[in-house]
Amino acid sequence: MPHLKPVEKIQLSEKHIKLRTALAVIFFFIGAVALIYGFISLLGGGDEGWREITASNSGEEHCAAEFVFRYDVEGNGAQVRNLSRELTDVYTKAMIDAYRIFSGNSSFEEVNNIYTVNSHPGEVLSVEPALYRAFELLEESGRREMYLAPLYVQYGNLFSSENDAQAAEFDPFVNSEAETYYRELSTFAADPEAIRLELLGDCQVRMVLSEEYARYARENGITEYIDLGWMRNAFVIDYVARILTERGYTQGVLASYDGFTRNLDRREEIYGFNLFDRREMTIYEAGIWQYRGPASMVFLRDYPMNGLDVMQYYETENGEIRFPYVDIGSGLCKASAHNLVGYSYRESCAEVLISLMPIYIGDDFDTGALQRLAEEGIFSIYCQNQIIYHTEESADIDSLHEEYGVGMYKD
Repeated sequence: MPHLKPVEKIQLSEKHIKLRTALAVIFFFIGAVALIYGFISLLGGGDEGWREITASNSGEEHCAAEFVFRYDVEGNGAQVRNLSRELTDVYTKAMIDAYRIFSGNSSFEEVNNIYTVNSHPGEVLSVEPALYRAFELLEESGRREMYLAPLYVQYGNLFSSENDAQAAEFDPFVNSEAETYYRELSTFAADPEAIRLELLGDCQVRMVLSEEYARYARENGITEYIDLGWMRNAFVIDYVARILTERGYTQGVLASYDGFTRNLDRREEIYGFNLFDRREMTIYEAGIWQYRGPASMVFLRDYPMNGLDVMQYYETENGEIRFPYVDIGSGLCKASAHNLVGYSYRESCAEVLISLMPIYIGDDFDTGALQRLAEEGIFSIYCQNQIIYHTEESADIDSLHEEYGVGMYKD
């Protein structure tokens, strides 16, 4: 397998992200270039059978543009063509269905999705089983970030701003009126008496709004009450991974641009996951974690790294960065560390993400809480003072930069 010299560091541009091309970080997956978080097949057969499976242009909306799906297509010419065609068909349908199920801004016939729930407060609706499972998972965890939907709309406006003057209208860090509005919205979102989603069984749900919140929503033109926001692709990738696995397609890896990865491979292949660290305004490719799948991985970061990040990040003219992780207590975007990788060999991406959220979205980075998660089978990798720490005792991590070492976390 070809090995290429890793990029040692990347300077963040001083300009707004929309005014520059994707950062010059090339991640290599068995020799193929993909602007997505690195995963590398290190052993077994080189890259002969590996193909990138793309969704077909069916004319129907889907979210596959935010993902890369790589698969080891074994066999002779005819077998490869047939399997590639089958994979394309299954992957395309799964991505179309996922888009419809988890959409908060579009309606579709015969699919009751997030948009449907938002459009019918107080009504009992039957939603898709995958969406109901997502609601159940969030409710069981006690996390209420999906009720921050009105704030996600505001942050979307901020991220899409062309300059600081435009962004200031939506930026709570520079606009006191925006900060007040964001805090009001977060107060409603945190209060189950103001808004809650009742799960009634058999995939039936009902969204309940208080009179106060309903009036506030009318006065402020709010029509989106719940949304998965920046969390959506964790649920999408789990849904698509389940469809692929149920159909027997397990010799592949699926990853999103915003840090969610599902390795489906049950063989003894060794893979690598690139580890990055931001220090001030420089991103270092600090190391690589080698593992065997299947696994679910989540990479959280407070900085942009690729062209699609214009959807979830805004870099001000003085180098400050706004990012999508919103603290429900304040309505402000917060991150307790520049970057954090979490993974599990048995839990889904959504489950890993939900476990990391109370640790990552806030002011204090609680490494002890990460160690306690490791006891539950959810492991972490993070950087502090040029040391790559890991909570899985057997984790195989190599430093790729002379300034970085590797250490096992200890109390």
